Amino acid sequence: MKGKRIGLLTWYRGTNFGSVLQAYALQHKLIEKGRDTVVIREFDYPLSYGNVLSNIWRKAGFSIRLFHGVEIKKIRPLANCPYPEQRKKFLDFFDKEIKTVLPVGPLSLARLRRRTSVFMAGSDQLWNCYDHFRGLEFLEFAGKKRKVSYATSIGANDIPEKYHSQVKAYLSSFRHISVREKYAEEVLAKITGRDDIRTVLDPTFLLTGDEWRAFASSADTSFELPEKYIFCYLLRKDHDYTATISRIKALTGVDNAVILPSSENPSLAVEGCIRYEDAGPREFVRALCNASYVVTDSFHGSALSVNLGKQFLNLKRFEDSDPASQNNRLNCLSDLFGLGDRLFNGEILPEIDYSRVSTRLEGLRRTSLEYLEKVTG
Repeated sequence: MKGKRIGLLTWYRGTNFGSVLQAYALQHKLIEKGRDTVVIREFDYPLSYGNVLSNIWRKAGFSIRLFHGVEIKKIRPLANCPYPEQRKKFLDFFDKEIKTVLPVGPLSLARLRRRTSVFMAGSDQLWNCYDHFRGLEFLEFAGKKRKVSYATSIGANDIPEKYHSQVKAYLSSFRHISVREKYAEEVLAKITGRDDIRTVLDPTFLLTGDEWRAFASSADTSFELPEKYIFCYLLRKDHDYTATISRIKALTGVDNAVILPSSENPSLAVEGCIRYEDAGPREFVRALCNASYVVTDSFHGSALSVNLGKQFLNLKRFEDSDPASQNNRLNCLSDLFGLGDRLFNGEILPEIDYSRVSTRLEGLRRTSLEYLEKVTG
């Protein structure tokens, strides 16, 4: 895999732990395999005069609005994070661990194209067309350069029909396409008419459980975790989890529960839970590593639980009737490893036999790494 440069477009610049960790894992693994990999920061495209001006100001640390007069503001990174120590940890992590580039105009974009061998649409929900739809996420800016995707998710159950023709056009220029969920493979195959779309593991699985434990070994340990606790990572808003967590505590016999506020729900407080407000990416993994049990409605909360061999329960984040529901992602993850339904139904679920899961994971990790090597070779 040596000698080629990868331009990776993926979500990472927020305080969603899963997004940050999947971006880190994919870039880390590509670099480990000999690829000079840069994460392409989000920029305004196409490169109209207004968008170029906006990109230049963004690179300088400012935002600019041209409507109803000119308004220039200093950008405060991660401004939506209410916890100063957590914000600092995320920003330090971005600075030290994520190598990035921000194209601002035609010249810098041309230089990026010239220096890049392969452009990759990375994982997470880049292709969730209920949440956003732009040519940027489909690598429109890469021009005629080689384009591939790795474990890209469509998030919801499908892609709205109004976008089908554009999605087909965008993906027709991709040399290789892989997705994170099996149903996404079927959806995109139907839209594009392609029979070469593959399903591969989320990037967090490219690192072994031991590698994640090593990653967490340099976490800040000033927050004293209980000896035994339930780790709670919950993204759903406006929902009282008190009764649910109390029931799970009673069923598991674990008295303590630690909740990490998420960017989606930063003020979440659950009666009887210890709030851990200062955790950055490494502290998140440390808290998960040491947990006796995990309760989450997050895809990556579940994925990392599997990778680390944790007993876990899923809570439902979306109503099934919601067209933009992302619940199916968790079902696909459970099916992939033969875990059955991990959705909490008021009773404790059977323990996961990780001797069987680990064998399955090792095989899938090997084939996913082989795919990654193939598409960047």
